[in-house]
Amino acid sequence: MGLGLNLGTIVVEIVSFLIFLFFMSKFAFPPIEKILRERRERIEGAIEEARKDREEAARLKQQFEEQIASARHEAQSLIERAQRTADLQAQETIQSAREEATRLVAMARTEIEGEKREALREIRSEVAELSLAIAGRVLREELDTARQRKLVDEFLSTAESGS
Repeated sequence: MGLGLNLGTIVVEIVSFLIFLFFMSKFAFPPIEKILRERRERIEGAIEEARKDREEAARLKQQFEEQIASARHEAQSLIERAQRTADLQAQETIQSAREEATRLVAMARTEIEGEKREALREIRSEVAELSLAIAGRVLREELDTARQRKLVDEFLSTAESGS
């Protein structure tokens, strides 16, 4: 035997190794397996929790984006409605101002026409009075042309001064 291996030693070592494996499998491997199983379960639970969290985050993100889109759409609708309301109010205000201006112009024309008639009536009355006064003077005295011219000038200056 050149290698120096002894069959008895090999058998004893194999039996010792098998006894060692038996005790290890009976006392050491179960707690190690339990620790490894618990660790695997914790890792799988954490992975599952992370997957659920990711799904929840994606769902919340989608919901948030939908809410933002809805809010933007509602804001745009409010802006458009406000713009239409403002345009309508502006048109109503312009129309009201036009109607008021037309009414004021018509009132002013009516008032001017009344004042014009009153002024013409007063002028006619004064002209009639002055004509009667001149005619009365003319009838009272026989006038020459110079005297007639003087009476007309007096009449005109009286008419202009309002006396």
